[in-house]
Amino acid sequence: MNIKFILNNYVLAWNLLFRQSISKELNDYKQKIWKNYKKQYNNLYNENKSLLNDPDNYIPEDDTIYNILNDIDVYKDIYINVDKYRMALTKVYDENKKELEKALKSILKLDIDTYSVYLIDPRLILVEYDIEAKEKVVTYGKVIDKSFLETLIDIIYNIVKREVASYQEEYKDIVDAVLELAILNECATRITGVSHSMKGDSSLSFLKRQIYPYFLMYLGVNKEDMLNYMMRDKIAFDADYYEYDKTLKKMDLFKFIDYCVINQRNILKIDELDL
Repeated sequence: MNIKFILNNYVLAWNLLFRQSISKELNDYKQKIWKNYKKQYNNLYNENKSLLNDPDNYIPEDDTIYNILNDIDVYKDIYINVDKYRMALTKVYDENKKELEKALKSILKLDIDTYSVYLIDPRLILVEYDIEAKEKVVTYGKVIDKSFLETLIDIIYNIVKREVASYQEEYKDIVDAVLELAILNECATRITGVSHSMKGDSSLSFLKRQIYPYFLMYLGVNKEDMLNYMMRDKIAFDADYYEYDKTLKKMDLFKFIDYCVINQRNILKIDELDL
């Protein structure tokens, strides 16, 4: 996986114009622009689809609103701060790239294309992507931690989530549980050196505990080594209760998700015990 962090004027401006206002000053300007240019403002709203599809080649039908926003001091300040955000994420990514690639190759067992992550103001707390877009694009604006390492892992989580988005509609909980185990828990634990067991959506905790023994088999953890993982992650189960399935470690992420979907009734009826 290769990630390019990009600050695109149109992506940033559109999200500032049509998402929640992140400051009173910006909101006042947005109201003023809307009152004076209602038609252009409303027309611009409908261009988000084409913008998400291919941001680098996007050309607005009318750039009046963009030009006005670009001349406002509050927008110039936001642009500078988002560029600092981009540089911070790029630095952390470059510093951890080799370790991340090693962990992801071991955990996902598949290759993911280069992704362009278009950064917006993190105060918007937004992640967006179009699974039908011809380009591998994610729009992202969040900060999880001051070091930006956890933020980077969250970005990777959302990239992988886009990769498996075709599963989301019918088997959303199972897919999300597997992805959290893979990225927010296992990958984060390997990269930070601190257990991230069960971090993520609390509503998925029970499901993740049920999948966890099978996930360890998927990772290729030997039965005799499972206790070490249980102690690390503070998740206990009776390893003797489970028939060790050697075929799981030969699967990639997609096939493991298929396995969990097909065998969900058997997986969900197993009781687990907290340490």
